[in-house]
Amino acid sequence: MTDFHYFEAPTDTAAGTLNPVFELLDFPIVMGGADDIVLTGPSPDKPMVDGREVTDPRLVKALSKPVEVDRAEVLDRSAKLGGILRAMGIIGTENERIVIAEDVPLIARALSILGAARIGASVDVRSGAASSASSADTASAQLSAHGSDDDITSVLVHTIDAPPINSGRASVKVIRSRFEGVGITVAGETANIDQAMRDSRVESAAVVPLAPDRALIVTDFGALDAESSLEWLSQEILPEA
Repeated sequence: MTDFHYFEAPTDTAAGTLNPVFELLDFPIVMGGADDIVLTGPSPDKPMVDGREVTDPRLVKALSKPVEVDRAEVLDRSAKLGGILRAMGIIGTENERIVIAEDVPLIARALSILGAARIGASVDVRSGAASSASSADTASAQLSAHGSDDDITSVLVHTIDAPPINSGRASVKVIRSRFEGVGITVAGETANIDQAMRDSRVESAAVVPLAPDRALIVTDFGALDAESSLEWLSQEILPEA
C-alpha cells in the first residue's frame, strides 16, 4: 500500500486530509508516469477515426484492438467529468451519490468513479444499484425517491441514444471523450457527457482534500472511507496503475 501524500498532515488533534485519486493519478504524473497505460478496455464495436466511424474493412481490422488509455488521459477525462458534475450542481458532499448503470462501458465507468471521488462525491457500486433494464427516466425517478428518504442526492450515469460528436470538418481532428453514448441525469435533467466534455466553458475539477474517514465508495461488502478506498480503486478500477 502506498503511503498517502497528505494535503494537511496528521497531528495529535487532527487526522489530516487526503484523496485516493491524487495517489493514483496526480502524484504519479508529477513523478513522470504520465505515459503509463493504466486503463484498458475491449476492442470497440465500431472503430472510429477523428470521431468518424470507419467502414473500410481493412481499417476496421487494423483498429479493432483493445483500447489503452494512459494516466495523463485518465486524469484529464476524470477531472473534466468532475467539472461537469460541479456544473450540474454536484459539489462533492457526503449527501451526494453517483450511481452508474450496468450497461455503461468499462472505461466510462472507471472515469466516472474517479471523477466523482476526485471531488468528494460518494459512488455506489453495489450490484443492482442502477438497473440497465430500466429507462433513464424511470431510474432517475426511483433514485430521486430514494434520495428524498435518506436526504441523498443521487446522480445516474447511464447510456443514451446519441451519436458521437462530429466536428463537421474533415480537417478538424476530434479527440475521443471516452463517454460516447453516455449521459448523466441529476434531478430529472439529463446531459450528454460526450458533448459536455468538449465544452470549453466547463473547467476540469481540482482534486479535493478529504478527511480520511470520509465515506467515499459503497460496495456490496460495505462502505469504504477515503483512506481505505485507495486499495479498492487500485484493485478494481486501475489494477494496471
